[in-house]
Amino acid sequence: MNSRIFRHIVYWLVILLFLTLYFGYKWENYILAFYFSSLLLPIVIGTSYFFNLYLVPNYLLTGKYGRFAIYFFYMLVVSLYLEMLVSLFSFVIIANYKVDVMGLESISIFILGMTLYLIVFVTSFIRIALQFKEKSHLVQSLQTEIEKNKTETILIRANRKNHQVPIDDLVYIESLDDYVKVVTSGDELNAREKISKLHSQLPDQFIRIHRSFVINKEKVQSYSKTQVSIHNITLPIGRTYKNEVMELLEALQVKL
Repeated sequence: MNSRIFRHIVYWLVILLFLTLYFGYKWENYILAFYFSSLLLPIVIGTSYFFNLYLVPNYLLTGKYGRFAIYFFYMLVVSLYLEMLVSLFSFVIIANYKVDVMGLESISIFILGMTLYLIVFVTSFIRIALQFKEKSHLVQSLQTEIEKNKTETILIRANRKNHQVPIDDLVYIESLDDYVKVVTSGDELNAREKISKLHSQLPDQFIRIHRSFVINKEKVQSYSKTQVSIHNITLPIGRTYKNEVMELLEALQVKL
């Protein structure tokens, strides 16, 4: 199941639990409160999604405040009307089961409306907070990528010495048993380092073609769907990386 859908399901189950506990405390009957909350939940979900996914992005965020106010009023009327229908239906059906549990005064349309729009606005706040977090993460990732692309050298610790290897001189990195082999245009360095860590420090001209190989795509001489020729040697393309590698290399218009 898609993780996003799963999060939505869990969120609305929490809301159902909240409504059940809230009405159950008022009525002193949690079973009937669960039935009532289950009938009310589709209205809460529909109103929340309509407000957050339609009204806010299409009218509020685009500066169409007049239309937003009108449609918000329509949404308010329709949602309260639907809540009244649910309340009447619940009173007729559930009250027949146990009449003394609740009276009309315990299903105040004002309380229902306040509860509904509290959930709607809390959902909106959570959604905005998550979007802000995602955008902040994206901005941070872009800044990191920009900084990496500006990097002219990478520090390689080999033979007990620190080597400043020019990025443009780096051809490929190969992961061996307990170290990596860093191949440049005129030299090879063996370093006790993880290939994934070195790859994370390199700009986007370096791509992972195999769990054991990271290459400088600008040094590629030719390629096929299963291998890459670079620096006069042939390296394999792993199945896991094949689609991404093909897309990136085709963008360079490298020919066999």
